[in-house]
Amino acid sequence: MRAVVLDLFGTLVTAPTPEDRARAASRVAAVVGSDATTVVSYFGDTWQVRHDGTLPTLADLAAHLVRAVDGPGAAVGPVADELRTLGQARLRPAPSVVYMLKSLRSKRLRLGILSDASAEILTAWPRSPLAGLADAAVFSCAAGAIKPDQRLYRRICDELDVLPDQTLYVGDGGGDELRGALTAGMAAVAVRRRGPTNALAFGDTDWSGPILDAAEQVPAYLAERA
Repeated sequence: MRAVVLDLFGTLVTAPTPEDRARAASRVAAVVGSDATTVVSYFGDTWQVRHDGTLPTLADLAAHLVRAVDGPGAAVGPVADELRTLGQARLRPAPSVVYMLKSLRSKRLRLGILSDASAEILTAWPRSPLAGLADAAVFSCAAGAIKPDQRLYRRICDELDVLPDQTLYVGDGGGDELRGALTAGMAAVAVRRRGPTNALAFGDTDWSGPILDAAEQVPAYLAERA
């Protein structure tokens, strides 16, 4: 293998729970002047449009949210700021994850991140501790597609300058990402979803391939394969 491509939420950082969503909605609602229940419904009803490239920038996302909850136009900027803060909070990895990524880098492996993500994550990414450990990152809201769209897998391989058959894909399985990786010609291994058992997920499918308890086991898995 020359490269490892990793999913983000549920793999490297904790997948959000309904409680996390409710707390985020409450903060946004306070800014926009709406009730939290309306914002929770917005988050639940707009997963695809927030992730598939329809709303590629934070300004697009904030304006869409404000319109959807009948908020005032003046709230768009403050909502964007709040979403950015929430995005930054979601991109804080455990020290063991940072150690694992550094271990992979020490073996001269190229590292990529491939994530279904909305614009606040894209905006917050450069300030995440993970950003400096990845050679490339592809986020669905900027790429204009969600997993398992093959364009995403081709793009991350192109950005890493590796062939798919030189690449291991690692993910918790949301969005049918593991089948997508196999279709693209990558090897793939699942990890058990990082976070509580009620963590939110989109598009889970059955997986009969190898499964690791956590992303921290990837270096040992690669050593065994070698």
